[in-house]
Amino acid sequence: MKPIKSLLVLAMMVVPGVAAAQGYYGGSGYNQPSTTLPGGFHNRQGRLAWGGNIGLGAMNDDIGDIDCSNCSDVSFQVAGHIGGFIGPRLALMGEVQGNAQTLSVGAFGDTETLVQSALMIAAQYWLTPQFWIKGGIGFANLRVDWSAYGDGIVDESSRPENGLALLGAAGFELMSARDFSVDIQGRILNGSYDAINNNVTGLSIGVGINFY
Repeated sequence: MKPIKSLLVLAMMVVPGVAAAQGYYGGSGYNQPSTTLPGGFHNRQGRLAWGGNIGLGAMNDDIGDIDCSNCSDVSFQVAGHIGGFIGPRLALMGEVQGNAQTLSVGAFGDTETLVQSALMIAAQYWLTPQFWIKGGIGFANLRVDWSAYGDGIVDESSRPENGLALLGAAGFELMSARDFSVDIQGRILNGSYDAINNNVTGLSIGVGINFY
């Protein structure tokens, strides 16, 4: 837990500094009619930001229990966000993400799936007109779903565990416009659960669609 506490302290120090830098950068230019800013950045100041992404990756934990000997260890990831720009290159948003990975497949198609979901507050900052980084913090939830026939219908779930969620992400806009973008992005979501003394991490690479 000590590394996570250190990350929290660092986030509390960095995010206000980034916001202050954004205010200095924008100045009175916030109200300028131009759709671009020096350096080729899109002028999205004050605009709504929303979108989502899907990806594939893997999940692991401190104990090493996340493994499926008779099926693929590939996990599925889906996420969505909504918020707004508080500076030309900085957006604050609410973020939701879910990662799921199969733990076992029975002889009759019954499956056990580990599901980690998170609800967070995140800050996204554009280092270049197309390359951005994101960090978030919030609540994590962990459970195991059981499906009798492997048809995606959840017949039973384990008692959920709740913990702290930390998100780190980076992306590059393959299509980049002021109002719309399509990007490729890598994401890492860590859930820390004191009750079971474990950390579960989901890593993924996927494609996102965003509207501004």
